[in-house]
Amino acid sequence: GAIAFILFLVIAFTGYVKAPPDKAFIISGLRRKVVVGKAAIRIPFFERLDVLSLKVMSVDVKTGTAVPTNDYINVRVDGIVKIKISNEPAMIERAAQNFLNQTEDYIIAQVKDVLEGNMREIIGQLTLPAMVQDRKSFGEKVQENAVPDLEKLGLEIASFNIQSFEDENGVIQNLGIENISKIRKEASIAKAN
Repeated sequence: GAIAFILFLVIAFTGYVKAPPDKAFIISGLRRKVVVGKAAIRIPFFERLDVLSLKVMSVDVKTGTAVPTNDYINVRVDGIVKIKISNEPAMIERAAQNFLNQTEDYIIAQVKDVLEGNMREIIGQLTLPAMVQDRKSFGEKVQENAVPDLEKLGLEIASFNIQSFEDENGVIQNLGIENISKIRKEASIAKAN
């Protein structure tokens, strides 16, 4: 009995692990267990411990080349997306299959392709004025489009912001000028009244 007790103590002391809230500890071997923000026992020699970061990662999403909008205007879009591995056990399992022991840079590189593809798809569905005048809606559409693809990887979007739109022919700038002259015209009519 004493030997069993000593063995138990050795396993408890050498196998005790405590996962911080921003990391998922994945214990595998004799059993499979995901631990986030609490302690667990890993049986030395029989079980291994892998770590997945649950920190928010920032992905710079740019359309490298110009993409035609629904009204055939070539635009480049630049956005910043914050992503993270989801805390849900099923999603952590998926993320573990895709990203276990990978660097943040590797994860970002994988996600960049997915998000750029989704952004291109939405650009093709919208007209330039619709995109430029309602950035929030454009960002939400891209996000909705990207969610199923990211869920397959065990990831979720924390935020999505469009930084800028550019076009080669100055159409966006002209839209702005049109808006300004329209506002001026309305202001002078209001003043006259």
